Amino acid sequence: MFRRSLARAAALSTSLLLLAACGNTPDRADGTSAADGLESSIDLDDSFDPAAHFTYGGTAFGVSWDPVESVDGNDLTFYAPVYDRLLRQAANGEIQPMLAEKFTPSEDNTSLTLTLRSDLTFADGTAFDADAVKFNLDRARGTDSKVNGELYQVTGVEVVDDLTVRIDVDGGLGSLAVVLASRPGIMVSPTAAKSGTLTEKPVGIGPYTATQILPGDRVEFEKSADYWDPDAQRVASMTYRLMLDDQTRYNALMAGEVDAADLSADQLNTAIGSDITVLSEPSAQFAYFAVNGGQEPFDDPEVRKALNMSLDREAIAEGLYEGACTPQIQPFPESSPGYSKKIGDGLDIYGYDPEAAKQILTDHDADGLEITSVNANSTSLQQLSEVVQSQLAKVGITVHVKSLPSLQVVQEYAIDKTAEAITTQFTGINDPDALLGRYLAPDALINPGGQDYGVMLDYAAKASATLDPAERATEYEKFMDEWVANPPHIIPICVQHHSAGFAPNVSGVSQSSNGLTDLRGVALTAE
Repeated sequence: MFRRSLARAAALSTSLLLLAACGNTPDRADGTSAADGLESSIDLDDSFDPAAHFTYGGTAFGVSWDPVESVDGNDLTFYAPVYDRLLRQAANGEIQPMLAEKFTPSEDNTSLTLTLRSDLTFADGTAFDADAVKFNLDRARGTDSKVNGELYQVTGVEVVDDLTVRIDVDGGLGSLAVVLASRPGIMVSPTAAKSGTLTEKPVGIGPYTATQILPGDRVEFEKSADYWDPDAQRVASMTYRLMLDDQTRYNALMAGEVDAADLSADQLNTAIGSDITVLSEPSAQFAYFAVNGGQEPFDDPEVRKALNMSLDREAIAEGLYEGACTPQIQPFPESSPGYSKKIGDGLDIYGYDPEAAKQILTDHDADGLEITSVNANSTSLQQLSEVVQSQLAKVGITVHVKSLPSLQVVQEYAIDKTAEAITTQFTGINDPDALLGRYLAPDALINPGGQDYGVMLDYAAKASATLDPAERATEYEKFMDEWVANPPHIIPICVQHHSAGFAPNVSGVSQSSNGLTDLRGVALTAE
């Protein structure tokens, strides 16, 4: 449980400095941000060198090579070289075939039938067929799976024949295809999964094979033999390097130690002025602060309204993210069927008003709180946590910030419930229904208080039951109306624009609307 403190402790000095930075960013007279006008892809250079080696500096390293143990959607870029999925999501959000050649919904929207590619095997020689798909999907939605919330709608998986699988659903068909293009759609060798070796070594179907693994540091990949899609193998080998520190990653890119790397928002202007090609794309990812809605006083919607009013979203978006994060109270990007045009950014509803927030907290016996908030130990999330810490201090809430490895963050907030809050970003599937299985359902992983949001869930269920975008938008507007009236324990701050930098000789890459860098088919020309 949280402790109440009579003293309203000041925020840490680093937080104050960051907050000051938020309030003193350079004005842009034309209203643009560093990310405005940037391209989201680099066309393939046909003169690429097929013998080249590509190195990427990333911010996520899977806690295990077993995808059902994944706790961070950003690790899909990490898994992608060795693990194909049933479907894939193109940069524009379109769902396309991958290991499944066709996906066909039933007329009554109660099932999705997959037609699989033939004559494929996993890296260990195990056959890829309908039995393997059923094994993987049943495993991904099992009780021990960390990604089972994304398959909440699946009621059964049936083998129709060797190359045909039917997935039965109870609602949620609208998001299932997106789910199958994400972590739950990763196919692993049933033989390897049953032997228990997947935690240490990947065994899947992918354009590359891991040849050397240094946990928490880097992975070396070499081209897989006889892979079904040679266009995904335009370099002979790859290195994935974990580089959590933003400046270290940026310096490595500028020095030519890596060919591409994730960029933080405050690096965009400098990178744009160099010979590095910068790609950026508004994404489904959003930064947020969340509390345990099952603990007092956070079980009170009025207290959660006060928390919404305690965060200066515009200052955070401009000061911390250099404008490459759209401030809003909605958890969905403007391109999503979940976005309510009526509410818009919602800053006129829950705008920054610390005095009003303090009064609400006092009226509801919630003043003088002292809580612990956890975040993953990356530079950007540490900075975000410290800014949130400073802003909540202004309404009398003392926040103790703990930066931890991703798995431990989930352990302390969602499982052990020793931390009352979390400051992080959403990295789930690029569909509004993702919030239901991961955050809002009573048994969702990131709903440690087991809150039941009743009618909000009803609207979400109706919206996810159809593939029709117009029907989905109608129900999600009702969903967002309820979100505003009774805010959940998740408090969105801004919708992020994901950015990455590429050496001049890199081509065939894109930034996807799911917030990830798509390196499938990356190529390098000889320098």
